[in-house]
Amino acid sequence: MKKILLFVAMMILPISVYATTFDLKDTDMHITIDEEFWYVFTPDNIKDNPELEELGISYDYMVETFEENEAYLDAALFFADSDDYIEIFVNKKEVQDVKNMTNYSEEDWNLFGEAIAEEENTDYDIYQTDYPFIHLEYQDQGFYLAKYYTIVNGYGYTITAQKPYEFTNEDALRVQEIVDSITFDVDETLKEPSSFDWKRVFQYAVIGALAAAIISALFTLIRKNKKNED
Repeated sequence: MKKILLFVAMMILPISVYATTFDLKDTDMHITIDEEFWYVFTPDNIKDNPELEELGISYDYMVETFEENEAYLDAALFFADSDDYIEIFVNKKEVQDVKNMTNYSEEDWNLFGEAIAEEENTDYDIYQTDYPFIHLEYQDQGFYLAKYYTIVNGYGYTITAQKPYEFTNEDALRVQEIVDSITFDVDETLKEPSSFDWKRVFQYAVIGALAAAIISALFTLIRKNKKNED
């Protein structure tokens, strides 16, 4: 693999000239990722993509991964001399009643965060850029997960970072750098309901709001390579 992050270079590096802003089709999200270190795939860039061939992953396999997981982005960073890696996904799901979390108070964000955290049986905090994100960390299907969730234009967006091992401080900062880069095209004409019922919001927006850990094509590749090495 050509994109390997050496352990001797674990410090957080500024975004390089290789950073690319991805305008994710069928979403209102724009996200910037440094392609010098990250493999970045979207449904729009996988056709005849030489990096898929480099990784030994078929186009059809990636199409299936995106469709089955309702994902709009799959990015991975690999570490040298290790089977450790970080993989990031973006998911989008329609919600009812809430149009934009930015229209609500921090108290409301915390009510929403408490409900999601209770559903996932974990703790949460509010991570704020230009947008408020509910941030949670927990384990699922053998992965360590760091998730960032917000609502824009009536859709819940989940940015999931997953690893086979615990997140280090450096790992967390790498993920935060990408979350910090996210911008949305916010439709300010959308109106919130005049009568707002958090119980109804919890019922329709919280249950199943966060996507589960994703067993992706890249994860399958890593397992296959490790088995061959053994």
